[in-house]
Amino acid sequence: MMQFPLTDLLDEQKCYDHLLRTLHPDGLRCPDGHPLPADQATHDRHRAPIQDYRCRMCGRVFNLFTGTVWSGTHYDCVTIVLLLRGFAQGTPTLQLVDELELDYETVLNRRHDLQQLALDHKPTAPLTDAVTEADEMFQNAGEKGEKHDDPDDPPRCRANNRRGIGTMDNDRPPVLGVVGRTTGHIRLTVSDNTQQATIQPQVEKDTPPTTLLNTDESYAYNHIADTGRGHVTVCHSNYEYARDDDGDGFCEVHCNTMEGLWTGLRNFLRPFRGVHKKYLAAYVAIFEWAHNLKRVTTDFLRTLMLPDFTYLPI
Repeated sequence: MMQFPLTDLLDEQKCYDHLLRTLHPDGLRCPDGHPLPADQATHDRHRAPIQDYRCRMCGRVFNLFTGTVWSGTHYDCVTIVLLLRGFAQGTPTLQLVDELELDYETVLNRRHDLQQLALDHKPTAPLTDAVTEADEMFQNAGEKGEKHDDPDDPPRCRANNRRGIGTMDNDRPPVLGVVGRTTGHIRLTVSDNTQQATIQPQVEKDTPPTTLLNTDESYAYNHIADTGRGHVTVCHSNYEYARDDDGDGFCEVHCNTMEGLWTGLRNFLRPFRGVHKKYLAAYVAIFEWAHNLKRVTTDFLRTLMLPDFTYLPI
């Protein structure tokens, strides 16, 4: 892919103003919450437009990044905006550091910090749809970047072709997906395995008790009906992928919507050329946010940058 650096084409002051509005919609304050007087002079402006202030009430020095994941960073505002854009869109870290001429490990650590906040702040409210689907996919994810000096613990080879059901232990962690047919919103969860004791409690969290759940014949969903939810299945082992139960000519029993979304998730993860299984859930969380929101919002950017920010449920 041809590189197209943009740092020289963006306005530093406009990026600063954008970050200020995003991080401090009510105006800049010190870490203790004291508002910045309009007439207060700067304490240090050698990185203008980023300016340090000393609070007149508590004496603490602060700037717009204090208390955020960018606290202490030496990046300018243009670089931060481009990194945020790259992280939200799933641009590989190597491509970002090549275009912006940054240190790879530093940017990767920043990415993991922001994506962890995206995971921590993911909506936990159940989907509101009357009809939902659930399915699992298995994603190859080993221990990318870790040294394996022990000959009894060799690194995983590319293209993990293990037979059978994937688990976190065999480097093919399952991702449980639930999608609502009306809203199109999804809930994705990286799991240790696909046992019923793991899958069913998460499905119960992600769906309302009145939903009609569509799944395949996996035993993990065998007792969903015991929770009061409706449950219909298709039998993939018998090459059944959709079924018309009510005779209206429309095959309403299927989990094809969720299965189709797996293509999107795999395409999102593929450019990274491998993700450490420890961080897989955070990468998947970014995909979930992107699918549900479609377009970046100020609140989503706050989610990535403010540890204590709580996003409204979607």
